[in-house]
Amino acid sequence: MSWQSKLMFVFGLVLMFAISACSESGNAEMREQEPKVNKATPEERLAEVKSELKSLKGILTSEGTYNCCVQPACDWCLLKEGECECYDNLKADKKVCPGCGLGWHNGKGVIKDIKASQVKWNITHEHGEPEHEDGEHKHAH
Repeated sequence: MSWQSKLMFVFGLVLMFAISACSESGNAEMREQEPKVNKATPEERLAEVKSELKSLKGILTSEGTYNCCVQPACDWCLLKEGECECYDNLKADKKVCPGCGLGWHNGKGVIKDIKASQVKWNITHEHGEPEHEDGEHKHAH
């Protein structure tokens, strides 16, 4: 075999290794970009979500933006608004969210001088819609 043939053979080997290395790093990058599959059961995932909700409510409470009127604190305001003003709303004789309303109905209220029958609430989605005098919401169609 001539020196030129040997050089071409070595060059071919180097080229193959370079292509193989690029291919492997590309595959690693592709694996990193693939969505992670959560192998937890639905029950385990639900427990994780509940734990995260509880943690977020604790953080927001310590920041002063989550002031719920039931215990345990409702999830409604966290999921819908990212804050809770129901305690202050209730003290000001205003409506509370459906989560707090149901909490009061189930005996979970935390304000001693207020009875569940005094709590104003309804199970609607308000979305900033103006309210009629009868408590119903005006919907634009």
